[in-house]
Formats: sequence, C-alpha cells, structure tokens
Amino acid sequence: MLVFSLLSMSIPVSADTPSTTISLDKSTIVLTVGQTDTITATVLPAGAADQNLTWISSNPNVVKVFNGLLMALNEGTAYINVMNPSGNSSYASCYVIVKKPDSTMEINKSSLTLSVGSTETLTVSITPSQAVHWTSSHPEVVQVFNGVLMAQKLGTAVITATAADGSRSVTCTVTVNDAPTSITLNKSTATLGIGKSSTLTANISPALPTNAYLMWQSSNPGIVSVSGGVITGVSLGTAVITAIASDGSSSATCKVTVTASGVNPIRLGGSNRYETSVQIAKQGWPNGSAYIVLATGNNYPDALSAAPLAQKYNAPILLTDKTLPQVTLNEITRLKPTQIFICGGTGAISKTIENQLNGMGILTERLEGKDRYETSVEIAKKLGSGSGELVLVNGYEWSDALSASPIAAQKGIPILLTDKSTFPDSVKSFVKSNSFYTTYVLGGTDLISNQVKNQLPGSVRIDGTNRYERNINILKKFEDSLDLEKICIATGADFPDALSGSVLAANLSTAIVLVDNASLKSVTTQYVTNSLQQTNDVYVFGLQGVVSDTVVNKLFAN
Repeated sequence: MLVFSLLSMSIPVSADTPSTTISLDKSTIVLTVGQTDTITATVLPAGAADQNLTWISSNPNVVKVFNGLLMALNEGTAYINVMNPSGNSSYASCYVIVKKPDSTMEINKSSLTLSVGSTETLTVSITPSQAVHWTSSHPEVVQVFNGVLMAQKLGTAVITATAADGSRSVTCTVTVNDAPTSITLNKSTATLGIGKSSTLTANISPALPTNAYLMWQSSNPGIVSVSGGVITGVSLGTAVITAIASDGSSSATCKVTVTASGVNPIRLGGSNRYETSVQIAKQGWPNGSAYIVLATGNNYPDALSAAPLAQKYNAPILLTDKTLPQVTLNEITRLKPTQIFICGGTGAISKTIENQLNGMGILTERLEGKDRYETSVEIAKKLGSGSGELVLVNGYEWSDALSASPIAAQKGIPILLTDKSTFPDSVKSFVKSNSFYTTYVLGGTDLISNQVKNQLPGSVRIDGTNRYERNINILKKFEDSLDLEKICIATGADFPDALSGSVLAANLSTAIVLVDNASLKSVTTQYVTNSLQQTNDVYVFGLQGVVSDTVVNKLFAN
C-alpha cells in the first residue's frame, strides 16, 4: 500500500517538462459518522490540466470520496489521496478522522410482562433525532409495530429498537403470560380499634401493565378509611376495602371490622375443662386427626411435656376425668384417630379408659414413668431430641411449662421436669445421653437452684417475680419467632385450658398470654401495649368466668 505525505508534493518527470504540483486546502479533517465535507485541490502551474484528477480513499469503509466530496461512514481513519495521472504525476493527501456521533438512545422499559391479547407501547428517545427500526426476536410471541406491542401467545421475546444509521440499539424483554393480572391481599379479614391503623399489602402477579396502577377504595370511609393500603378505624362497624387495578382487570377485598377492643375475639370454651378442650380441638382440627394426646384433667404433671409431642404428630390434646367424659368420647369419634398417646400411668388415666379406646379400634401407647420426672423423660424420648435445645421447669409449677409449651412445640424442644434442689437421675441420664447445647431454665432460684442449673449444657435462665412476669419474659425471649398478628389468652389461675390450647397456639405460630381475671397485672398490659399492637385475632380459652370480655377489652383497648 502506498503511504502518502500529509504535505503537497511534486515529482518531476523529465528535465525539459514543466513541473506540476497539486495542493489541498485541508491537510487534516475530523468528521462524525454521517457527516460530509469537501476538499478543494489546486494544480500548479496555473492552466495545467486538472480535469483528470483522481481521488482515492485508503479506507473506503470509513470515508468515501467523490471528486473531493467526503462521506463519513464508520468510526476510524483514512487518507484521502488526489493525483493527476496525465502529464507529470503529482500527489497530495488529507488525513481524515471519523468519530462516533455524540448521541444517546434510551427505551422507556427494559422488561415487562403482558397477558395474551394485551398491548403495550414502547418509546425511544434518541439524540440526534433519527428514525428507529423495530424488530421482535419472536414475532409469533410478541409483534411490534412502531413500538406498539401485541402479545400473541405464551413465551418470551426480545424487542429491539435500532437507530436508522445502525450506530446503536436498545432492547426490552417481554414475557407473555396466559392469565390476566391477579391481585391477592395479605388479609381477607381484619379488625381495628377506633383510631388504630394497620397495613394491607397486595401481591400482584403478573405485574400490571405499565399503563395501569393499583387503587384502594373503602365501601364506607366513615367506618374505615384507606390510603395506599393503610387502613384506619374511624367508627364502630364494618367496611370492605378493595384493591383494584385502574384498568378494572382485577381486584381483591378485605372485610374490616372496627371494634371497641380493636381485635377479633374468638372464644373457645365450654361449661368445664373437658368441654373447653373439645372446643379447642374443633377449632384446630375441623377435619379430624390421625393422632390424639390424652391427658388427665385432674392434675398437671404428666401432661406438662405433652405439647411438643402433640405438635410432632399434629394432634390435639384432649382431657379426661377418671372416666372418659361423654363430650370427650364424642370428640374422639369425630376426630377418627388411629392412635392415641396416653400421658401418665394408670393412676392418672385408668386401664379401663385404655381398654375402652382399644375396643373402639384405636391403638394406644402409654408414656409413663415411676414419677413425674421420669414421665417427662419418656415423652421426650418419644419426641426425639434433634433440636439440640431443652426446656427445664420445676415439676411443681405448671405455669412456666405451659408458658413455654407453644414455643417449645413449634421448635421441637423437649420439656423436662426437675425438683428445685435435686436434679432427678432419670432426667440427668437423658440429658447426658443426648447432644444438647442450650437449656432454657424457667424460673428463679426459688424454683430451680443454681446447683441444678449448673449441671445443664448452655443454661440460660428466664426469671420473673411471679408466673405472669415469667410468662411475659418467656414470650419476649422468643418474640422474634412468633406470629403476633394472632395471640392466645388463658387464665393463669389453673392449668387445663392453657394445656389444651398449647398445641393450637403452636399451630398458629404464636404463644399464650396468661391473665389474672380478677386483676390484670401491669406487666401483662404493658406487653400487650408494646408488642401486640398489630394483633388481629385473639383466641380466648374458656368462658367468661375464667377470662372475661372485660379483661380482653382492657388488654387491647390501650
């Protein structure tokens, strides 16, 4: 390839022929892609023939030249050479630099979702302004006409917009679904107090078209107002909150009730402890259960460890008297179990009851020991110890075990009983034979001494001045793992209702708050005020005589 100087040059042919030279008016030019320019050539001496000048580009892919007219095609460099082949040969050159145009190109959507049959419009901004060519990678899925999309069938297509000069392009990935957008809310029902607020969240799938948005409406703003999903109780009554797509394609509703207490009380109770346990079972196991845990309603020790076992087998806890109450028998018939776990020895639940159950075609398994401590070990063995955690309670204080029962049940943690000052051999042997790394010791040294606590792996004490304070401190310890949009309430005066309700609370992923029906404790009301402001459903175990509506209203009216 010839390399030409940037300067004009002449080459004499013979001594007796006049010298001819060619010069250009520009030695260097900078252009952008798409631009044109003109170079003028001068031939000396004056009058020398110049009509036969030949123009050549060293890189015509970058710059083309026609009789001195330059056209910049692509980024790069080239020499423009001019010569006069007739007579004396002379040459001149101009160095041309071509740059990309200083332009921008943007598309309003890089991805979107459409349903079959729907349309959408894409727009492109491009500087300097020029035409845009649109293409679809799969026109059978999405067709495009000047940026207007038409969803044809399920699939994905890449829509490409290309500048007319070919210098750049932008894309949008379009997914086509077979169904129009659906909207679901995190709640279908909610309860508020006057002046109290909660937030509804909408799940939209697939996404709304870009020309649509979500609107919120209240059927009665005088009862419940709504703004961006935040609902507020205005006055007593009921209103329906609707989340609706602005194009009317889909919607979802939530029925909101404004009450004096601000919660929805669900009372599960009967005329006695046996009927209450049945009402709890009906609530939690409406379609029956393959397993049941049976405990005596007359004393608590043998059943304090039962909730984690019941949760493992998704079984309700039913209570029995010395003979099987008819209400309990009827519930067993309704549940249609194949197996019943009997907690405790024949002193707690008689052999007669066991035979009665076997006669109904139900397999029974009795979990018992020589005392309450060994019985807790036998239940723990049936549960298994895979969690690596352990709950230890005083075998003569039922409230701590039942405060922890729903939490232990959710986590699969065994509950073991101990004496205050002496660590029972059966419990000690079980602990040593398993790989526990954390032990939750419930109660102060007046319930479990340090001598006992120090024999346990990774022991953590959860204390309180009374059963109500310990109940709240246990809830606080595990609060992050609880769903506190629901809570259970039981009397702290006796064990049966909390025992029966412990597995239902576990199924609801929540806990039990123990209350004094005669005089609410400040530690309880403070916890409800600080931690249960978003609680919606309150499951109350027992009738008015054990947990009154007045107590529930006082708890949640703060």
